[in-house]
Amino acid sequence: MIRKNLLLCKLIRIKTSSKSLFDSYMAQFQPHRETCPICGGTGNCHIHDYYGRSIIDFQTGRKLKEDLCIMRVFCDSCMHAHAVLPDVIVPYSSYSLLFILFILGEYFAGLHTLEQLCERFDVSAKQFHKWLALWNSHKEQWLGMLDASETDNNDFFKQLIHLESYSGFAMEFIRLTALSFLQSHRNPVLIRPKNARYRQIVFTPDIFLF
Repeated sequence: MIRKNLLLCKLIRIKTSSKSLFDSYMAQFQPHRETCPICGGTGNCHIHDYYGRSIIDFQTGRKLKEDLCIMRVFCDSCMHAHAVLPDVIVPYSSYSLLFILFILGEYFAGLHTLEQLCERFDVSAKQFHKWLALWNSHKEQWLGMLDASETDNNDFFKQLIHLESYSGFAMEFIRLTALSFLQSHRNPVLIRPKNARYRQIVFTPDIFLF
């Protein structure tokens, strides 16, 4: 897996769907310029194949389920394949990063009760509590146990959405923890050496959409 920087802006500025962001990014992506995260070679990757997955998002006041076409690139130098996932996608999650953050933000701001949020966004209370537990765990890993306990969730949320580049934070979080922010479980251990789609690496600079 190769994680790419798409959200090189303040999240508060984004007014479009995750699918639109994903499609705009991938339309500009140039596999032959990619750096392989296994061998470090540049210029040896080409399109290998595609696979489909769905993503749940929230736009114009309603929940959306849309289909994405995920590209895998293949490195001719070391013979490894890598799925290309921009950071608007949370690995192994059916929900977009923006969807999850939007719900958590509404909760932290005290705008709605848990029951109202679950009804409005059509998610279970169990799913919401999983996101909340992930948020608290990842917040503690990022800030440290002491600072996390002294930092209000709403304040930390505001810090994230007003960062000049959310991708900068996302990249540093991966380097610190070896997984993406709000990713529910760690990447599986590779069984076959020639299948490297689970390796999370982020490279910059990337394509600017804003």
